[in-house]
Amino acid sequence: MKIYISGQITGLPFDEVERNFNEAEQRLKEEGFTVVNPLDNGLTVNHGWIEHMKADIKLLLECDTIYLLKNWKQSRGAAIEYGLAVSLGYDTIEQIR
Repeated sequence: MKIYISGQITGLPFDEVERNFNEAEQRLKEEGFTVVNPLDNGLTVNHGWIEHMKADIKLLLECDTIYLLKNWKQSRGAAIEYGLAVSLGYDTIEQIR
C-alpha cells in the first residue's frame, strides 16, 4: 500500500511540522507501508501555498491510502486532500497516537 501523509503545516513552527510528519513516516514504514511525505515534494518553504498544494496533490494521486495526522482538521489543505482521497475511494487512516 502506498500511503500519503496529510496534516496541518500552515500556522505551525516548521520544526514541529517536520517532527509530526517525519515521526508518522517512520511509524508507517515500520508497519510496512510505502510512504509519501509531502515535505519531500521538491519545493522549498519559500514556495507559496498554491504551489505546494499542486505538488502535494500530484503526490496524493500516486497513492491509494491517506493517513491523517491528529491536527488535519485544522488545515484547509489537509481538508482538500481528504476530500479528494474520499472522492477517489481511497482508504483513510486517522492517527490515534
